[in-house]
Amino acid sequence: MTSNNNLDNALAWINLSGKVAHVTGGAKGIGKGIATALAMAGARVMVSDVNLEGAQAVAAEIGGAAMALDVTDRAAVDEAMTQTTEELGSLDILVNNAGVYIGYGGPVEQITDDMWKTLWSVNVDGVFYCCRAAATIMKAQGTGGRIINLASTQTVSPGVGVTYDGSKAAVAQMTKALALELAPHQINVNALAPGPTWVNEGNPPPVDGQTPVKTGDPLSDTVADRIARLPLGHWGDPMEQGKAAVFLASDMSAFVTGIYLPVDGGWLTL
Repeated sequence: MTSNNNLDNALAWINLSGKVAHVTGGAKGIGKGIATALAMAGARVMVSDVNLEGAQAVAAEIGGAAMALDVTDRAAVDEAMTQTTEELGSLDILVNNAGVYIGYGGPVEQITDDMWKTLWSVNVDGVFYCCRAAATIMKAQGTGGRIINLASTQTVSPGVGVTYDGSKAAVAQMTKALALELAPHQINVNALAPGPTWVNEGNPPPVDGQTPVKTGDPLSDTVADRIARLPLGHWGDPMEQGKAAVFLASDMSAFVTGIYLPVDGGWLTL
């Protein structure tokens, strides 16, 4: 039988009390789920988003702080990470959740230069800017840290389009390179890779076995087929991504760095 003392020790591995986290793109969806889960584990959370009102609403729900942030603005990113330490006392966990998805997939001949540049500036440049700013602060603090980048199952199993899928593959490789570079400073860098996750609050996901309407487009229809055959039989939700983020942010993953962690209901086994 497990003693209470052993149980307390085990629970301490997941306890984020005293830690400060910054979650970008935290006003809704997966970002909101991650911010909520980190706060439930005890972290003080700075929620940032281009939608300041949305970020403030989430921060009010979880007892955190909020700020407006466009991750494509290098100077704003540097200022935001510094402001996090000034308001909350440190920066121990960074979650690079901000990203663009809807409207940037589809056939390559329909992707304009502006579409390409806009998506990559958010999904790749923004992640780099935030990692650079956070790593600078974490190294100066000298107490280690956690950086969690949001990749995707599309990183290794494409199905949305070259723009989005390519950007998430870049994030996954960036994660590995940074994990090697920052390991001597005890800064763990990992990628969280969501699979089909229902983010439309107030609207229930399709019942088990139903799929999005097929369009005849091979990219979107591939996604529809996989959702229909998910081994766990249902869509994920933002809190399931949040739980995985807590694992990567906590002492439970102290010896884990440079990984790509799918949270996908078995999507990648198909």
